[in-house]
Amino acid sequence: MKKYLIVHYNDRKKAKKLNVLWDKKEKKWYYEEDNKNIEEILSLFKEDECKEIELIGEDRTFGNNELYIDMIPKTSYFKNVRSLFTKEDWDIIRHHIYKRVNNKCECCGCHRNKYLEAHERWSYNYEEGIQKLERIIALCKLCHSAVHYGHSKMKKNMDKINDHIKKVKNINDEELEKHIKDSRELWKDRNKIEWKLDLSIISNSGFCIIENNNNTD
Repeated sequence: MKKYLIVHYNDRKKAKKLNVLWDKKEKKWYYEEDNKNIEEILSLFKEDECKEIELIGEDRTFGNNELYIDMIPKTSYFKNVRSLFTKEDWDIIRHHIYKRVNNKCECCGCHRNKYLEAHERWSYNYEEGIQKLERIIALCKLCHSAVHYGHSKMKKNMDKINDHIKKVKNINDEELEKHIKDSRELWKDRNKIEWKLDLSIISNSGFCIIENNNNTD
């Protein structure tokens, strides 16, 4: 019988060494009851209790399912859900996001990637200086790299990412260049403000922000 676990992405190598396996259908890690490493496994990982959650106030129509470059302002670096909540809470949240879309990328619809990634979509109220989390969306690696275009440009194959953006958005080279330029200008404009984060869709759903948390991996 399979026993599912909450295994953070960065801990997957530790899990594999203990004969913890990946369930491709459920998109979760698990161990069998006859695993000889159960004691060590449970000392490192929590069992997945399949907790059902609801993100209260989330607007799942925000941004539709369109793929677009959406770079985070410099003044908000390292202030995302993953860094402000525990790893366990983040795993519960992101697996909820993947499950509700049947483990498919919400932008390109692909189902071929071993791992999906959760991306936060924000609204920006310039008058009040509030950056509000509106929605969390499930993306494949390519779509997520496209969204964080500035970060990806420092270390990734941009030809592949550019081709992916053009294919998903059905645009040509000229239109892509305009989209990149417009996105960069918007990012520069947002960098001028010290944003106050509104994470109410998470905090109002039973999850607590960690005070002075430095977890940014």
